[in-house]
Amino acid sequence: MKFRSALLILLLSVVMISPMAQAFRFSVGGFGGLNLPVAQEDTKSGTVLGLKARIPLTTFLAVEPNYTYLKNGDGEVKVETLGDITMTREGGKYSTFGVDLVIGGVSGYKGFNAYGILGVASAKFAKKGLPDLTKGSLWLGVGFEFGITDYLSVDFRGKGLIFPYKDDSYSKGDTGSRKNGAITIGVNYYFGVSEE
Repeated sequence: MKFRSALLILLLSVVMISPMAQAFRFSVGGFGGLNLPVAQEDTKSGTVLGLKARIPLTTFLAVEPNYTYLKNGDGEVKVETLGDITMTREGGKYSTFGVDLVIGGVSGYKGFNAYGILGVASAKFAKKGLPDLTKGSLWLGVGFEFGITDYLSVDFRGKGLIFPYKDDSYSKGDTGSRKNGAITIGVNYYFGVSEE
């Protein structure tokens, strides 16, 4: 809860101190796609859905508050103590609330833009048979946006979630991280002045 409050205060502070903030447009949008667990033997690919807003600070820099839900597919594991019987194990799910820093083409006007993404989030991991884990996490990625008009655009993104954890049940108490890749397509609507 403290981490989420700190994120919100940071976002509001950045927007208020930016003299350029009111000169640019802002957008809201949604996205969905494929969730790809990285090096996780107990899960398979699943789905990702989310909502985001973009607040430009300059012509090449923006912040994006966002909510993302990722569901892992169920995995299969062999249980040696039962004679190598294969059992299905729930993949688990993440819900994250965070802020991304977007660097590159952020104006959203008609045409093509590319950008990099660096984000922080409060992420909750829930999996049957384990206590829920909530951790500060990182997002890294790239995106490509095509403005159909000055108000409507479509974007394609590849992002990676790094979720630190200590999982006594699966890692013998070792500290590590779960990593998931997300490949998404999204639709955005912009509010503000058009170039036309």
